[in-house]
Amino acid sequence: MALLNKIGQVLTSDITKDFKFSRKNKLNGDLELTFVDQLKKRRSIDQLGKRVHYSQTYLGEIIQEAVRSCPSAYDSQTTRIVVLFADSHHQFWEIVKQVQRQHMPASIYEGMEIKLNQCAAAYGTVLFYEDQAVIQQLQKKMPLNSEDFPAWSEQTSGMAQFAVWTTLADSGLGASLQHYNPLIDERVAEHFEIEKNWLLRAQLCFGSIEQTVEEKLQKPDQHRFKVFN
Repeated sequence: MALLNKIGQVLTSDITKDFKFSRKNKLNGDLELTFVDQLKKRRSIDQLGKRVHYSQTYLGEIIQEAVRSCPSAYDSQTTRIVVLFADSHHQFWEIVKQVQRQHMPASIYEGMEIKLNQCAAAYGTVLFYEDQAVIQQLQKKMPLNSEDFPAWSEQTSGMAQFAVWTTLADSGLGASLQHYNPLIDERVAEHFEIEKNWLLRAQLCFGSIEQTVEEKLQKPDQHRFKVFN
């Protein structure tokens, strides 16, 4: 894939015939896509579907490669990933529905259920966790920075979320980032046998794009950027 070529991470092991990164990085035969072009493909897509032609093996591997390519403070590599397909994907969103239904009035849940059904209609879900045991070990090892490691962990998770999201977008897939944690944490950990020291930070549902993607409105640059000589 062009995106992974840009960041210098190319999978070399030929596990299956369809399990190879495409090296095509030309548009109309001449114009090379830049890394920024790849980043612009990442958008929030609400209407997702299951018309995905990649194998689950391939999708799992590009998600892993995207996370491996992300930096982390002191190379701590605190991010942990759970990828859900098929029944596991639907089971996860059923858990989210059950938990949300228990914690809000029925009138409010009716509106939220529309969004949850959209997530369930997607092809799969990526759960982003941060390993708290690693963070605690680093806090003990470097006490002068102990207060910073939780914040650095959040930054690491954010970069992983962005990398996976952009990688899926580069493959022509849509995605939507959700945050139903921490209410769902205990039920999800029990159902999928997640390690106790893993802390859930976000959920990314992904699939085929089933809507027209409108141009993203940007705030004026003068309110967002400062450049000094």
